[in-house]
Amino acid sequence: MKNILTVLALAVAGSMPVAVTAADPAQPATPAQRATPAQPATPAGAAKTPPQGVAPEAGRTELPPMFKELDQDKDGQISKDESKRSAETQSSFDSMDTDRNGKISLVEWSAADKSKQRSKQ
Repeated sequence: MKNILTVLALAVAGSMPVAVTAADPAQPATPAQRATPAQPATPAGAAKTPPQGVAPEAGRTELPPMFKELDQDKDGQISKDESKRSAETQSSFDSMDTDRNGKISLVEWSAADKSKQRSKQ
């Protein structure tokens, strides 16, 4: 039992990152090293990429209000469950989900919205 715990502890310790200092702690930092500000760490998943299904060229700064309201988990897509909050969206979900992945992306939403506006004219 003790051997198993030792192996597990070593495996866990081996998978952890080790902090390494660039400078020798015995030597003081130079003025140039002290003047260089440290770069803040970027939190995981904080990359500035658009949500799935959102075309980068869409250039939108704000989601359409109804899309935003329906997208409860804020993943940039409307699932079949989320569509149940709107009778109109729920009834047209299958026709809006053109890639048949079970979610309506902003691109699909915009295409359906444009189609709806053209039919009104």
